[in-house]
Amino acid sequence: KAVMANGEPLSINPDELLDTEKIRELQEKRIAPRLIGSVSVTVFVILSIITFSGLYKHVQIERLPAILVTTFAGMLVADFISGCIHWFMDTWGTIDTPILGKALMILREHHIDPLAFTRTRFLLAWGDVCIVFGSPLGIPVYALLTFTPEEIQKWYLFLLFVAVIAVLTTSTNQIHKWSHLRAGVPRWARLLQKCHLILPSDHHHIHHYPPHLVKYCITNGLANYPLDYIDFWNKMEWVIEKLTGAKPRQDDMRWSKKFYQFSQLSEGKSYHLVKY
Repeated sequence: KAVMANGEPLSINPDELLDTEKIRELQEKRIAPRLIGSVSVTVFVILSIITFSGLYKHVQIERLPAILVTTFAGMLVADFISGCIHWFMDTWGTIDTPILGKALMILREHHIDPLAFTRTRFLLAWGDVCIVFGSPLGIPVYALLTFTPEEIQKWYLFLLFVAVIAVLTTSTNQIHKWSHLRAGVPRWARLLQKCHLILPSDHHHIHHYPPHLVKYCITNGLANYPLDYIDFWNKMEWVIEKLTGAKPRQDDMRWSKKFYQFSQLSEGKSYHLVKY
């Protein structure tokens, strides 16, 4: 049964909102082998343990202010990276774009069925991102295992900065998933959401109201405040369009035409469409 966010029943067939045959075809091709997912997650966990246990071992209390500033900077950069990827995937290309089409499909579908990706299996959600975003953990691991204590102190803040970015960007899919779930979220994760250390649900849901042009950063959402204030993403679109001639959101109508028509028929109200 499909309903709108205000609880009213959806009077049109939700399957008409999606090119379901195309989605299923692309989803089947996207699925990575479970073995690769298991190995990549395992390696990521091992690298994370080595990194943060090593950083803890070499921490110096007198450098605590610099450590806190570096950690916060890493959180902002990780959030900005998630925003850049999210914005790029939302704005440029189509689901038929070679290589990227499968990833684009997932994000375009997400705006119409926000809960679809929450049903993705753990290894599928983590496997690919551990390979891509977890790889930089090799830098602090190498340093911690081969550098002298003096060299580690010299590079300590840089190693911490890389580690924070790598772990947070790798965890962004799960953080994003938690922001959409009403149940099944660990209490400690809810606490982190309330502290804005990971993406809060109410903050992210603003992005899901058409036309989906703000709140792109989805790791902790902190970078959204300055970026939205200066209208960063809209200005970037203007620059890219002037330089390349590429049009942002070329296939938006393909994905959301019927949704917008339905909204117009509903006295112009904007609804957050979900499926249950």
